[in-house]
Amino acid sequence: MSLRILVAELICYAGFLPFVMIEDPLLVLLVAVLISMLAIGMLRYKKDFWLQLKSEFSQNMGQAFGMAIIIALSFPLIVAGNPYWLQVTNLAMLYAMMALGLNLMTGRAGLVCLGYAAFVAIGAYVVGILTLKVGVSFWLALIMAGVVASLFGIVLGLPALRVKGHYLALVTIAFGLIVQELLLNFESVTGGTNGLINIPSPQLFGFDLSTPLNLGFTSLPFQANFYYVIIVLLALSVFFVNRLSHSFFGLCLNAMREDQLAAQCYGLNLTKYKLLAFAIGAFFGGIVGGVYAGMINFIAPENFGFQQSVLVLSMVIFGGLDSIPGAVFGAIILTVIPEKFRAFDDFRLMFYGIIIVSCLLFMPQGLLPFKHRIITTKPKEQEE
Repeated sequence: MSLRILVAELICYAGFLPFVMIEDPLLVLLVAVLISMLAIGMLRYKKDFWLQLKSEFSQNMGQAFGMAIIIALSFPLIVAGNPYWLQVTNLAMLYAMMALGLNLMTGRAGLVCLGYAAFVAIGAYVVGILTLKVGVSFWLALIMAGVVASLFGIVLGLPALRVKGHYLALVTIAFGLIVQELLLNFESVTGGTNGLINIPSPQLFGFDLSTPLNLGFTSLPFQANFYYVIIVLLALSVFFVNRLSHSFFGLCLNAMREDQLAAQCYGLNLTKYKLLAFAIGAFFGGIVGGVYAGMINFIAPENFGFQQSVLVLSMVIFGGLDSIPGAVFGAIILTVIPEKFRAFDDFRLMFYGIIIVSCLLFMPQGLLPFKHRIITTKPKEQEE
């Protein structure tokens, strides 16, 4: 275990906790400015140290992420008296899973999707309908949510076979609007504008996750139950996406993103890889929607509008296209920081727009840029 990585993660965690617990927006802004100035100063005068630390993180990404998960398990114990921030953290991790799915589509495969919230809506309504009206177990319904969202991803991927660039972006926007209109008009199934109310909470080994968690020495609010479930799902998602990205399949998606014609000339089946990229990316959205429905117990079409798609895209661009750590950190930062400035909630969409434009102008590679893979081949030994 790398002591340097552990210390770096503990310092970041120690800086995050006061930021969450401070309530005064002005004081929060002051703390954010001080931390930013400190980080910029250290980056300027300790370049060698940061380069070594970055290299160490890159070489031990699995170990670093594992240690981060273990550290994060203590968060509910520290903020046990503040269920609000537990809920915000739950939403941040759900957004991180959404960002991973969209990053697979847009960042790795180069398929621009501006209707990603539609997949989340599909997953949420599959879980809501199956658990509320059919009586199916939440966990079975959750798997079905991912599968159904994947099927809709393939449906969306079919037009993607014929268009690309901004035309594809328009197709995905239209897809999101179509899904939202269907949810509004099929009132007998979806509840229309009223949505679905009183969706059953999930149960795990007979324990209802909507009840407080009693640990003996302390009692945690029910949000802690979902926190631990979501952090496990996030860890599995990161593991799966990381393995997928470093496989031959991930390399094919990169080739398709860089130059579709060249990839096709090398024998890649673009039809198969485009449909798989949409299906796998949509699966994460379906799972997130299902967990959200079980956690909130209420869903409505307006929860999954175009604004949510723009939000997830902002997280991906801010973190770094095709960067797995970037997608996770981008989602967490752009979920937590706006919650500290809820007085300006009406300007939230403008805030995300400014972030996208600023990143494209001044930080085009994002907060944690993707490290390009270097493929080398060893020459065959000459036969004697």
